[in-house]
Amino acid sequence: MSHSPFHSATYEANYASSISSSPFVNPSKLTLTYSLLDTSSLSGQGRHVGVATNFLSHLSPNDRLHVSVRASSAAFHLPSNPERTPIICVAAGSGIAPFRGFIQERAALISAGQTLAPALLFFGCRSPEVDDLYAEELEQWQQMGAVDVRRAYSRAAEKSEGCKYVQDRIYHNRDDVLKLWDEGAKVYICGSREISKAVETVCVQLAVEGLEEKLEDDSAREEKARAWFERIRKERFATDVFD
Repeated sequence: MSHSPFHSATYEANYASSISSSPFVNPSKLTLTYSLLDTSSLSGQGRHVGVATNFLSHLSPNDRLHVSVRASSAAFHLPSNPERTPIICVAAGSGIAPFRGFIQERAALISAGQTLAPALLFFGCRSPEVDDLYAEELEQWQQMGAVDVRRAYSRAAEKSEGCKYVQDRIYHNRDDVLKLWDEGAKVYICGSREISKAVETVCVQLAVEGLEEKLEDDSAREEKARAWFERIRKERFATDVFD
């Protein structure tokens, strides 16, 4: 199967299977990360089971399959100058897929002797014991300086500095976020539309709080902050929304 960097393939509505490895590390091998759809039916009778995700979950080693690969947006790639451009990545659940590829590539570059700009990863899941994906790998990559991971556990917020969701963690660590932003960071968001909107809201909130102008009208401050966000959205933000 041929592939390009950080492409994702959507197999069924609202659930995605995404390539979560870097061809820079191994051009002949890739990994997939996906959400398994198996939940109670909305009618209350039986279960709603995803055809594609359940098919993938029952594959065995050496099984073969045909897939259709959908390219991510042109903006959703690592900066061309990773040594000078910091990155801020935001994901929840299987939305971590492209960022595992990003960080895997950054780790390989560091191992080859390259010095890179900082990378922050905000990752949201339920708890460390349930779905803290790729925790061991991320710990290794963090130790070598490829990433700095900040987690938000929705069902164990006491283990993530009181932060339940990624937007809470972004605001909690706003000093670090703003420092990288001032250094020219690019922001990547992968996940549901709801997460994308939540991240947009907290970014606007930070912009409102950082406005130098002493505007008496709070609504005027927010309007100005939102106008700022819309101006820089295409230049500094890249999103991959899968619902």
